[in-house]
Amino acid sequence: MNQKWKTVGVLCFLLSIPAMMLVYPYLNTPTRGVHSLVTSLDNAIPVVKWFVIPYVAWVAYISITLIYFCFKDRTLGFKTILVFDLGLLVCFLIYYFYQTVGPVRPVISGHDFLSRMLAYVYQMDQPYNSFPSIHVLSSYLLIRAIRNRSWKNKWIGWMIGCFSTSIILATLFIKQHVIIDVLAAILLVECLFKMVEIVYRWLSVPKRKVKPVAEKSFSV
Repeated sequence: MNQKWKTVGVLCFLLSIPAMMLVYPYLNTPTRGVHSLVTSLDNAIPVVKWFVIPYVAWVAYISITLIYFCFKDRTLGFKTILVFDLGLLVCFLIYYFYQTVGPVRPVISGHDFLSRMLAYVYQMDQPYNSFPSIHVLSSYLLIRAIRNRSWKNKWIGWMIGCFSTSIILATLFIKQHVIIDVLAAILLVECLFKMVEIVYRWLSVPKRKVKPVAEKSFSV
C-alpha cells in the first residue's frame, strides 16, 4: 500500500476518538448514583484561575498533536490513538458502574476574562465522569508516547511535556478533578500502553517458516 494512503488510514482512525466521545454526555449524569473521592488534600488545593487556559485548549492541543504524530511517525500515531480509544472505553465503563462527583466548585463572582472562562467550563461540563480523568488520560498519553518517538527533536518533546503537564495540573487547580482521578488516569495509560506495545511486538515478529519433514522410505 502506498505510504500516503497508510497515513490517510491512520488519520481516518483518529476520527474514532470524537465518535466515541459522543457517548460522554449521556454518562455525565448522577442518575445512577454518585460516589465522592474527595480528600482533605483536595480541599486544600487553591483555585488558580489562569489554569483554565490550558484546560480549555485541551481539545485543540490533543487534536493537533495526534495529527502531528500521524504524519511524523505513523506507527506511533496508530498506537497512541488505539490506547486513547481503549482508555475511553475503560473510562466509560467505570463512569457507568461507578460514577463519581468532583470537588466542590467555587462560586465565580468576578467578571474578568478568566472568571468568565471558568464559569463557562462549569456551565458546559457537569461535575461527574471524574474517575479517571479523560483530560489527564489524553495529556499523559502524549507524554508517554513521545518516549517512543523515532524522531530527534527535543523542543517538540519539551513542549508536549510542558503543555500536557499544565493540563494535568489544571484539572486540580480549577476544581474539576481530585488527586485520585489523576493517578488513576496515569496508571491506566501505563497499563494500556504497555499492553499495546506487547501485542504490537508479538504481531510484528515474522512467522518462522517450518520446513516439511521429508517422508522416509522403507525397503522390505
